[in-house]
Amino acid sequence: MERTKLNELKRWYAKKNRKPLVVWGARQVGKTYLVKDLFAKKEFKNFVYIDLKKDDEARNFFATTSNAEKYLGYIEARYGKKITENVPLIFDEVQQCHQVLSALKYFKQDYPELPVIATGSMVRLSIKYEESRMKGGAKDEFLFPVGAIDSLNMYPLNFEEYLLNTNKVLLQKIKEAYRAKKPLEQPIHELALNYLYEFLTVGGMPEAVDIFIEEKSYVDSKNAVKEIYDNYLADMDSYNVSSETILKTRNVFRNIFAQLNKENKNFKVTQIDKGKSNRDYFNAYQWLELARIVYRSRKKTGRVVLPLMEEDKGLFRLYLSDAGMFAYQSKISQADFFVKEKRNSLSGVFYENYVATEFASRDISLFYWTGGSSHEFEFIVENNGKILPIDVKRGSGKLNSLEAFRKSNPKSTAIKISTNNYGYNAENDILTIPLYEVFLLADDLANNVSLT
Repeated sequence: MERTKLNELKRWYAKKNRKPLVVWGARQVGKTYLVKDLFAKKEFKNFVYIDLKKDDEARNFFATTSNAEKYLGYIEARYGKKITENVPLIFDEVQQCHQVLSALKYFKQDYPELPVIATGSMVRLSIKYEESRMKGGAKDEFLFPVGAIDSLNMYPLNFEEYLLNTNKVLLQKIKEAYRAKKPLEQPIHELALNYLYEFLTVGGMPEAVDIFIEEKSYVDSKNAVKEIYDNYLADMDSYNVSSETILKTRNVFRNIFAQLNKENKNFKVTQIDKGKSNRDYFNAYQWLELARIVYRSRKKTGRVVLPLMEEDKGLFRLYLSDAGMFAYQSKISQADFFVKEKRNSLSGVFYENYVATEFASRDISLFYWTGGSSHEFEFIVENNGKILPIDVKRGSGKLNSLEAFRKSNPKSTAIKISTNNYGYNAENDILTIPLYEVFLLADDLANNVSLT
């Protein structure tokens, strides 16, 4: 399976002043596969890989110190390999041993030439839990290597990666059309939409995608998604402050589709737990965000100023990090994604959640805009110092909120994301991006390429 993050990993290794790298990400999004199988195995003759969850002996030794020199001495004696600039050292499951994270500072300080990579799931959650434990009187001090690490954020496959593994020719045609600012030929446009709908039900979890590619079975891929979904629910037992918070965390997670699929898409605690407030659910929200299972979109109103910042902590929307899990949670029939007549009745939140995941996979912060009770844009983004409103639609339709938005935010190019082909309405300054080109839009936004 090909992952675009491999290019970032190679660029990190080639940097003259690189620091030890921490790969962040949710469970089962392919972190280990990226650093071990795609990078270390294919780019180097030798490497050292240490699984801190399975290797009790190594974990117990590293837990006694953060001294990089002692680490190297132990590793060379234990594994019979000398770590050099051409022999990467990989620490996996670092949430099991925080002293390894602390040691990264000393690898940077004393052995800057060595390529050291640390990865794991729920790392930030485990750090937060450790910090709360210290406040409770724990003796072992944990020091996070502030300023001493590089970071790489890992996500489920986005749509570009899905096509990279299923239809490279189509991917290239989509890229060429977008860069040329031209619509795709209609048959290719329809084909691209078919792949997009396929992605909306299979999702981007590597196991589900791999099964679908190998077996061509929607049932088997859905079963893989179900297993991951259940594993995520089980994970909520870990690094949570109380049994009550565990229940609240699961309650939020299970209700994301239902909360989005209503007229007011803001997440309302009172609708899932009467008498409770967002403050009562603070730890649950934080757990899901730190685990990178859920993305939060923050509300903006009226005139939008830069930089984009949160206005009202009580008003927000939540999205699931994977389209496949979102489809599974919706309980909708998979057939609805493939029958044209039924596609037209699909809730727009499937497309909205998909756009949120594409933006998040480029580390784009999520914001939405409302103007009164009837005007909204699902997303607003910054591009070259300008605010761009983004409307996500199933198909054709007017941007009814654009006039209201421009009263407070004049000269704003609007973007409409839909099943329509690429196009630009110069009279109203509206750019139409087809759903299958959102990853290219996200790339341009992340790289601050001017869209206006």
